[in-house]
Amino acid sequence: MAMKGSMLNGIIKMKCPRCQESNLFSDPNPYNLSKLFQMPERCDKCGQKFEIEPGFFYGSMYVSYGLSIGYLVAVWVAFIVLYPDFNVTEYLVTAVGSLIALTPLFFRLSRSVWIHLFVKYDEHAIEKWQKKSEEEKTSLESD
Repeated sequence: MAMKGSMLNGIIKMKCPRCQESNLFSDPNPYNLSKLFQMPERCDKCGQKFEIEPGFFYGSMYVSYGLSIGYLVAVWVAFIVLYPDFNVTEYLVTAVGSLIALTPLFFRLSRSVWIHLFVKYDEHAIEKWQKKSEEEKTSLESD
């Protein structure tokens, strides 16, 4: 089982890559389609900005493509092993239908993979953010 601090843990749980405390998405349910794309601007625990630069998540489309192809190949292999007398129509209906049903999950998972490739875990991120916030507060009060 993946433990806190591992990249796999953060990706699967869709947590902030820096502190692995806050959720990457406003609503953890990927099938609430009205909130599928909603992400907070930054992590409320460590201050990590989620959209690092404009268009940052365009790269996650490549991850999503890879996940989808991997899934379709896995379904193909499952059909060959479990149901050797299948026809292509049965495969296409099953594979495409289930892929459509899994699209919201793959969308979010691909964004999680993408941001975790660029932002590394920092076990002291929350303390650093709190210290920085306190310093900013102090400097504002002294002005």
